This record gives sequence, C-alpha cells and structure tokens, in this order.
Amino acid sequence: MKSRAGESLSTREGRVHISESQQSDIIMHDIRPLRDSDREDVLEIARHTWDGHDYLPYFFDAWLTDRNSHTAAIERGGHVVALANLRVIENGRTGWMEGLRVHPDYRGQGLASILTHHVVKLAREIPVERIRYTTAVGNESSLHLGTTIGMRRKFDLAVHWQDRLDEVSWSTSVSPIMEASAKNLYPSLAEARLLPHNVVVYDWKALDLSPEALEKTAVLARFWIQSQGGRIESFSLGFAHEDPAGMQWSVTIYARNNPTFLDQLSHHLKMASENECRTIFLTYPIDYVSTFYSLDWVRPIEDEEMALTLLERVF
Repeated sequence: MKSRAGESLSTREGRVHISESQQSDIIMHDIRPLRDSDREDVLEIARHTWDGHDYLPYFFDAWLTDRNSHTAAIERGGHVVALANLRVIENGRTGWMEGLRVHPDYRGQGLASILTHHVVKLAREIPVERIRYTTAVGNESSLHLGTTIGMRRKFDLAVHWQDRLDEVSWSTSVSPIMEASAKNLYPSLAEARLLPHNVVVYDWKALDLSPEALEKTAVLARFWIQSQGGRIESFSLGFAHEDPAGMQWSVTIYARNNPTFLDQLSHHLKMASENECRTIFLTYPIDYVSTFYSLDWVRPIEDEEMALTLLERVF
C-alpha cells in the first residue's frame, strides 16, 4: 500500500515475550525523547517502511516542536533503532499512539513491546482518558501488541490505494454534491448518524465528531455533502498531499446507500484530477466493498487485507 500515512502504529516484529523486569530495566536506561540530531536515523528507519512511503519524514519536525507530542526512542551503538510518539489531542482527552517503528536489524528483540508499554505509562501519567491508534487489519503483530496493553477494536473501514488515475474515465451522478464549511456542518452531520461511533477518520487518524474536530480537520481537508429533505445522505472529506510517488488525493467517504457512495467517489476522482494527483487513497465503509470492487477500473491488491481498524483503551 502506497499511502503516505501507512499505518499509525507499525511493527512487524515477532511475538517476543519481555518480562516486566526486563521492560522496566530498558525503560529506565534506554528510552529518551527524540532529538534533532536523530533525523538521519529516523529517515533511515523510514526508508525501510512501506517501501519508502512512510510518513515519518513529514512529521519528524512537528513532533520535536509540538508540546503535545511525547516522543520516545531507543538507542543502540549511538543510533536510534526504535521510536514511537504519543500525541495528546482532543483537549487532553485522548493519547494518540503513532509512529511506532523498529529498524529491520533490531526486530525480534521486543523493542516495539517495550516502547508501547512505555507510551502507555506516559499516557497514564499525563493523564489522558484513553489511548487510541489505527492499524491495518492484516497487521497481526500490531493487533496482538494492542491486546497486550488492553486495547480493543472499535470499528473497521475499508481502504484502497490506486495509481494511474489518468486512465480512469468513469463517472456517475445521481444527486448534486455541495461543498460544506466546518463552521456550519456539525449539527446536521451529527444528526445524520453516518459516521461509525461518531468518529471522523482521515489520513489514518481519528477524532470524535465535534465542532472542534471539524475545524481541526478543515485545516487539512475540504468537506462535501449530499442532502435530501434536509438530511445529509453522504459526507466526504478530501485533500491533496505530496507523496514520494507524486501528488496523492486522500479521501474518506461516508454514505447511506450505494448511489450516494458512488456519487461521492465520482466526485473525488474529479477532484483528484483537478489537483493533478497521480494516485488516490480511499477510506470508506466496509458495506460498500462489493460495490467498489465491481467497478471495472478498480485494481485489487493481492495478498493484502485492505482495511484499517481503530483500537482503543479507556483508562
């Protein structure tokens, strides 16, 4: 998958058991915050993640300057070999776990587990009400790691990445799609009940639906809705961003039925073209997987479960 975000918590370590005493020893002596001097080490780890399409290079500077980001790194031989970040969001309510990475040469040593337990300890000390992260449903190691710290899967959404958009000419339109502003959107979107658990997902991140969440998301994305009889029938958000493969259009679609889902999809193919994006990364409800893959221009990716899941633990 060539998404810039990839997955927020990423590890492909084996299921190595680390005793509590071993964890405590390593946490006390080895874990420290990231520094600007760690940049090359972090970039080296990113080059080994998602075929070089990792998001770490885009977020490293922000993590260092963001007072709500609590980074953690393990160093070996003078180089960072594993890292993670806990970002406090939603007015201090949520600890968002992201960027868990281990250099390939150091996998299988339990470093991901050690960092994860350290991040949970940080979250409880801050304190936050809950911790969350998203990961791919096919990432068994990441899912297992979540269970070891008491997290549960909240819901799944399908995802799809596709390139060569210039070859796609498909379009459909049943009812008009209108752009909406964050300022006026919340009451009607909350009433529409289109979002699972009233959570907005974008770019592998998740926020509880609220006026503040929409305002925050609007810094990055634009919103579109379809309405009928005063009720929202579909909602989407989309934005262009730079990816190592070129410009990519990232979109999340929520819809009440197949026609409105397809209308939103058609609209975002047009938006991708207008923004000169070579690829698209789509997040959408599992209910429309069959509908989506029935389109003749969609190319399934073999041997990969194309879905993300949101995990959560409430303290």
